[in-house]
Amino acid sequence: MKSNKLIQICLVLAATLAVACGGPEVKKDTKKEQVQSTAAELGMSQEALSAFQVAMDELAKEKPDGKKATENLKKAIELEPDFAEAHYNLGIVLQIVGQPKASIPHLQKAKELDPEVSEYTVALGRAYAASGQPELAEPIFLEVVAREPNNLGAMNNLAVIALQKNEQKKALEYLQDILREDDENVAGLKTMGLVYFKEKNYSLANYMFKKASKIAPKDADIHNNMGLVSMDQDKTAEAVRHFQKAIEVDPNYLEARLNLGAILLEYLDYDRANKQFTEAVRISPDHCVARLGSAASAFATGEHKRSADNYQFYVDTCDAKHVSSYERLAKLNESFLNNPQAAIGFYKKLLTLTDNEEKKTGYSAMIQFLESQSKPQEQKQPEAAPEGEEAPPAEEGDEGGEG
Repeated sequence: MKSNKLIQICLVLAATLAVACGGPEVKKDTKKEQVQSTAAELGMSQEALSAFQVAMDELAKEKPDGKKATENLKKAIELEPDFAEAHYNLGIVLQIVGQPKASIPHLQKAKELDPEVSEYTVALGRAYAASGQPELAEPIFLEVVAREPNNLGAMNNLAVIALQKNEQKKALEYLQDILREDDENVAGLKTMGLVYFKEKNYSLANYMFKKASKIAPKDADIHNNMGLVSMDQDKTAEAVRHFQKAIEVDPNYLEARLNLGAILLEYLDYDRANKQFTEAVRISPDHCVARLGSAASAFATGEHKRSADNYQFYVDTCDAKHVSSYERLAKLNESFLNNPQAAIGFYKKLLTLTDNEEKKTGYSAMIQFLESQSKPQEQKQPEAAPEGEEAPPAEEGDEGGEG
């Protein structure tokens, strides 16, 4: 069985991202008086610090509301544009939920405000790498290593970039340096496993992941990566177990939910797939793959309104030319949602998106059919009698006849 297109391989996150503050820590149990005191000490708005605290408290939950956390971090930044920790944490959250491009301006700002905090610089490099800009990421990590030769996190990210560029030999050189320094470095072991995975050396890849797992059994990345190795070997049941384990240790691990949902969808296990994609959307409401998977699984389980909402989000936000999404939207409105005018609009849009004449003929036929169905049938009026002739008498029971 070939891997489903929805399956996500996230190499950059081999070094686990963590939500953290680069400056003064705001305790979870901070009360109003403490917030006031801390705000005064830092010379910032009390409202900004309170919004930041709300976001941190939300992110500490087992199943955080990512939207609520993001909104509060944005509020803190709006009130205090130079709040470096808020910019950093918002950037990290956006990376975790699969929006690395959106994270870049916030991480750039954090680095600009406090260039001495290496975590800000490393996070910015990861954002560039995750958004497909390794040429911008590499010099950042080289800068960190030049300043801090023992920064193993930056070295690991250099290995990841080398792997992305298909420079496995270079990646292994970085990783060997890391593991010579720390033979239990989990990030290094995970990236080493990914190098072997890319070379399809599955036994060595699994060896590295299992070694990392013994050190960090609650690292969801490791279980997800082992699932990807199993998928590549067509060991679907084994892959499912690994993805489930990743979700068990971290219910908010997005990649594992997307991977598991994709397998379940492919095997027509729609109810379970729907649960995974629903959770994926909760974790990352703006994630395009999560929305598309949720649309497909909701359609299959008969949640037609939710399916249409997700397809609409996808074409509005992710891909304005996605033919199959418009086809589903047309069918949903044509039948289940009983909105023929909307269906006509989607079929007309489809006519602009394809050069396939057979499909165009089908779309045009549906437009004509729906338009004919939506027009009220005109009642036939009785023909007027020729001049000089009397109209035929009304039949018994006809309106206007004598009772």
